[in-house]
Amino acid sequence: MAIIFSRRNATRCLLLIFFLFGAQTSFVEAAQNSDQRLRAFVTNFGGDEISVIDLIEKKDVAKIRTGKMPHGIAIASDGSQVFVSNEGDGTVSFIDPTTNQVIETLVVGGRPHQLAVSQDNSTLYVPLNADHAVAIVDIKTRKTISKVPVGRNPHIIVQAPDLERVYVTSEGDNKIVVLDSTTNQVISEIPIWAWPRVPVITPDGKTLFQTIRWMNGVLAIDLNKNEVVNRLTLKESEKFPKAGMVAHGVGITPDGSELWLTNQTTNQITVINSRTLKPITTFASRGNPNWIEFTPDGKTALVSNTASNDVSLIDVKKRSELKRFPVVNAPKRLAVGFVRVK
Repeated sequence: MAIIFSRRNATRCLLLIFFLFGAQTSFVEAAQNSDQRLRAFVTNFGGDEISVIDLIEKKDVAKIRTGKMPHGIAIASDGSQVFVSNEGDGTVSFIDPTTNQVIETLVVGGRPHQLAVSQDNSTLYVPLNADHAVAIVDIKTRKTISKVPVGRNPHIIVQAPDLERVYVTSEGDNKIVVLDSTTNQVISEIPIWAWPRVPVITPDGKTLFQTIRWMNGVLAIDLNKNEVVNRLTLKESEKFPKAGMVAHGVGITPDGSELWLTNQTTNQITVINSRTLKPITTFASRGNPNWIEFTPDGKTALVSNTASNDVSLIDVKKRSELKRFPVVNAPKRLAVGFVRVK
């Protein structure tokens, strides 16, 4: 009987390896001894390539040329492929992480932004900012199945942990559009009265946190009610925020306990209690911090710094930078995960 290589099966295999290698070997190190590697993939928006960082060896291992202005990035849950949306070319690059080569480039349409891949690795959701739609891409055939209208200027897509819903931010209409991931049809909308920036969903799937333009803070959206139920507004900086600045990136720790916000105006990161929505601490970051992702064990976070052309590896507990990875040109999005290397 064939074994389906799903994330659940992969996790079971890694746990088995963990026990075989002994208690002194971490979950991440055990994965490194299998056919998986924990890596970060970073889009260099000011150029035409992405950077690949090995998070165990803590070094840059590859540069992959994709297309003009690479914007969004996502990793298949089984680690078999990496997907990059190239805003300047209107394309999506399919990348083999084993060879770090582009295996195919698909034309999708106007200005693709931050994309998402379904948990079963069958579908790619690509927001087309200039076409006011989401391209539904069949990953197996690498073809666009349909384009679903979702309002003006869709920007970022995230999938709910229950795998039944996909959330799309519509910048032009100040709303979040909800798609049914089975039918790929719009099932509801969540008005948020302001220009949406970056969303993140809690591990339990109950709450979506959303940053919005001009507000240094975050909205809390109840996903059962599909409405904003709380907000946190942090102290504004003394500097008048530039267009599109202030709070931007938002990440949540794997255990769901902490919410991290990047502040692009003051080059800081604010840590927030995700249950009470109360600030815990604020610490210095680098130039124009853009995006936050956590490693699976929750011990470290990665932040892309667009103005200083680097990526910071941060100790989550100590709130301090462990290492800095120089990249190429205006890094924006990044994705962290295990990928196949054999």
